Amino acid sequence: MTAKEYIESGTLEAYVLGALSPEEEAQVRADVARDPELATELAAIEDALLDLAHATAVPPPAGLEDKIWSALQPAAPITAPVKQPEQPHHFSANAGNSNDGNRGNKTMPLGPSAGRQWRYAAMWAMLAGSLGINAMLWNQNKEQKEQFASQTAKIEEVIGHQGDLDKAVATYRKRADMMADTAIQTIVMRTMVKGHPMAATMYWDKTHGDAWVALDALPEPPKGMQYQLWVIQNGKPVSMGVMPKDMLGPSAVQKIEMKVMEGQAFAVSLEKEGGSPLPTPENIYVLGKS
Repeated sequence: MTAKEYIESGTLEAYVLGALSPEEEAQVRADVARDPELATELAAIEDALLDLAHATAVPPPAGLEDKIWSALQPAAPITAPVKQPEQPHHFSANAGNSNDGNRGNKTMPLGPSAGRQWRYAAMWAMLAGSLGINAMLWNQNKEQKEQFASQTAKIEEVIGHQGDLDKAVATYRKRADMMADTAIQTIVMRTMVKGHPMAATMYWDKTHGDAWVALDALPEPPKGMQYQLWVIQNGKPVSMGVMPKDMLGPSAVQKIEMKVMEGQAFAVSLEKEGGSPLPTPENIYVLGKS
């Protein structure tokens, strides 16, 4: 296998990531020791992973670094390897029979991969710490977004209530102005159904024929039904149009498009959606004489 094929096989990456068996690791170490091109590629892979760890790192919470390093410390201290410049890569065949009196006091050197393993451990610690912190920050950001959305919804709700309040205030002022205007007659239409208190109000300017209505206290109409306004002229009911559902309540006053120059009474009945040519007698809810 050429060096190029060796590099493309992914064996060096697996070695760096600790995915090989001890026998395979030993073989890779031997191959790298023999081939400078493999040694250069291995160093480049290690540097790339360290660069990735640095690039994705974020400032850790206080105390996290100490906890990581504490977890990485061995159970017993490891003595630094004794440098042996005379035989850097192999042991003498007679090493086992050495009569050196200090042999028992020497510390055995660490394996050739010990330094690299510490480097890998530091690299993995940085990656794991970075991923963990990023996950924590992502969760915090998600919670902040949810809180912001909740607060935004509450603000929009308050703004909506404020808009309704402003509309109600404007309507009350308009009604107060019309009630104070001597040219406008206020006609209260009271319930026609015993046991069901209901009411509506007409504001009628006889001089100009302008009229306004407020459905003060009428229940929500059933599905497919709609309130219709009537004026009684010469004893006959004349339709003044159907009322939209958003007209319900004292905070809504609607001006009637029809000009009303005369009338003896006003009434509101419940009819099928779209209106009726004549009011349904049993469905006349409120009535008021002018």
